[in-house]
Amino acid sequence: MRWKDGGDEVSLFGVNYYLPFAFDFRDISGLGLDFRRTMEEDVSHFRRLGLTCLRIHCYDRQISNRSGRLVGNRHLDLLDELVSVCASNGLYTVLTPIAWWGGPFEGSTNGFSGVHTMRQLTSDRSTWPLQARYLKEFGEHVNRFTGKRYADDPAILCFELINEPLYPRGHPDREVTAYVNALAAGLRASGTAKPLFFNSWQNRNAAVGESAVDGVTGSSYPTGLRAGHALADSQLGRVKASTLRPDRSIARKAKIIYEFDCADTPGAYMYPAMARLFRHEGAQVAAQFQYDLLPLADLNTSWHTHHLNLVYTPAKALSFAIAAEVFRRLPRGCPYVPSADVMDFPPFRIDAARNLSQMCTDEDFLYTADTMDKPKRVGGLRRVWGVGSSPVASSTGNGIYFLDKAMDGVWRLQLYPSVFVVRDEYSGDKRRKVELLPASPSLTIRLPDLGRSFRARPFGDDRTVAAHAQDGRVTITPGDYILENVSGYGERERGAVACLKIPAYCSRSPDQSAAGCRIDGAVAQWAHGVPLRFNVSALGATNISVTIHTASGRETRSFPVRLCFRPEDWDYLDIEAAMASAFRGPSGVQREAVRDHTGQKTLRFLAEAGAFVGDRDFAKLRIAFDSLGFRAAFGDVGTGKAVTVRVRATDEFTRNAEIVFEQNDGGCWGADVPLEKEWRDVRIPLKDFKPYWNTRRGDGTLPNMGDVAFVTISFGRWLYRGSLDKPHGFEISSIKAEF
Repeated sequence: MRWKDGGDEVSLFGVNYYLPFAFDFRDISGLGLDFRRTMEEDVSHFRRLGLTCLRIHCYDRQISNRSGRLVGNRHLDLLDELVSVCASNGLYTVLTPIAWWGGPFEGSTNGFSGVHTMRQLTSDRSTWPLQARYLKEFGEHVNRFTGKRYADDPAILCFELINEPLYPRGHPDREVTAYVNALAAGLRASGTAKPLFFNSWQNRNAAVGESAVDGVTGSSYPTGLRAGHALADSQLGRVKASTLRPDRSIARKAKIIYEFDCADTPGAYMYPAMARLFRHEGAQVAAQFQYDLLPLADLNTSWHTHHLNLVYTPAKALSFAIAAEVFRRLPRGCPYVPSADVMDFPPFRIDAARNLSQMCTDEDFLYTADTMDKPKRVGGLRRVWGVGSSPVASSTGNGIYFLDKAMDGVWRLQLYPSVFVVRDEYSGDKRRKVELLPASPSLTIRLPDLGRSFRARPFGDDRTVAAHAQDGRVTITPGDYILENVSGYGERERGAVACLKIPAYCSRSPDQSAAGCRIDGAVAQWAHGVPLRFNVSALGATNISVTIHTASGRETRSFPVRLCFRPEDWDYLDIEAAMASAFRGPSGVQREAVRDHTGQKTLRFLAEAGAFVGDRDFAKLRIAFDSLGFRAAFGDVGTGKAVTVRVRATDEFTRNAEIVFEQNDGGCWGADVPLEKEWRDVRIPLKDFKPYWNTRRGDGTLPNMGDVAFVTISFGRWLYRGSLDKPHGFEISSIKAEF
């Protein structure tokens, strides 16, 4: 079925949202917060991310009685208000009137779902009339904010009759079809002509396909649910199919993905792949489960296994915005091939190892991590949304920056705070998971019409100038700004900005005492003589003190952390990041993490004899460098003096390896590293590095070590022409620069 809304085919992407019900209602009530303000803040986020719909499965036991009558109360009023707020902001709603679910948040309406089990509702025909009555009254309900019946409200896209129905063992499909038709008749009795959908839960596609409803809804949770901890490795290869996978029995039905998520995955690379899969399967609406309300997102206590919020999960939220573009732009039935590593389908790119989702067109440049790609026409860009650095814009923070063009020389900037994950977001721990840091990031913006000396002033304030850029760089607190070329700002420009339909900036104030520190793997007690190991990560700190209680008393010890006192103490080689990155090479070549004779973690590369026999045989590892953390600690340090590599060969035939530094602006410089069988520190002056690959600079320019985005380690045929029939290998433990 080709489902249209007016003249256009329906193609909507959004989230599930439950402020009027369940955990969210309970928690917002407990905090004494204003429901309307919370709605408006979150809906502003949805608009900011380019979303177009919300799915709301209504907790019927909070708005019904035992006989199936609709009960007016605070929950129903809030549902009215939410539908109204969405409508006024151009968002559709998909309503699921029966959810059945109960719990500690349930109201006192004594609804029919509190009397009957779900299996009774789906199989006991005596319960069908009361459900049909409830659905009829639900459709007839008049929204007290809009004055429209749910059955007629153009902002309500469609109805999904029930959420995830369960059936008795062995319940036949013909009875399921009869149940679907009974519920559909109940809602149709309200006079609604809207499309009706039924959930395909428990593999009931065939039964729904035979029913009178217009469409079928499915779900997708490729990483499962409730792992109890963040999943560390790439999960991209698990995106393979939803419950709507190609199925002839529902081929003529419209399709909705009512829930989906890459649960327990903090990465920013999954959502665009899922959006592409859903369009491949013919879905016209997809809604993630579940967006975290802004006042609750730092805790993530409602469902634990999900976590999505523009402020508190910035890169992941921007990935979701890119996924919305994928869903809008790709046609139904587009090709989809699973991949565990990289997906390129212009204008989109996904790179799991780099935690990168990217969209690059003549007018749009969106990216979730450091990228060296550059739009063909920077002067034609209308928006630049990013986390990290690109050849067009870069930030020393890790919050999202939204740059939207008003007219030549005038841009709107919304800069969100940097975040620090202080404990596992998916652990179920009731304490704060994410902190907003009080730092004021530095932004470097390279937009031709804006120039290198633009000024920034708070949005809505014509008199105050917050900062003047120097060579394209400006340091400002997170907030909402107008950036303007120094040529001036008059009535014409003011009118252009006033017409710019940019949603309001909505955030929370950073915690001025936020330490930006996290300890993983610490234990409450351990035995004498047994090594105690734990990992400490920090942002905006130079040393950490740990208090240890021993049998002889109490000690406080300070440990240096990766944010070092001097830039030359910083190690460009992160072993963990290297093992998580994609490694490319012919068969017979491998890498592994080992330890040297001192116990230091080391990266080992091995190639079997004959592995590099082909003319183009080589192996390469490209590691994303933590340039955000480096710049936050040291600023722009510029060109250094030399690079020191701690390295050794594993055999007598391997005399060289190669390292390359790739900068955010696309520049690449490399050098050969001489090897011996004993560990040694090899010092290579930066003047000996040569321009590589696409870097065509013969003017003596040296690499800018403060702007390194990637470190590449490679070896292959060109290094070992006299010993191609021999095995080759080397180990490397650190790469540091002198300044």
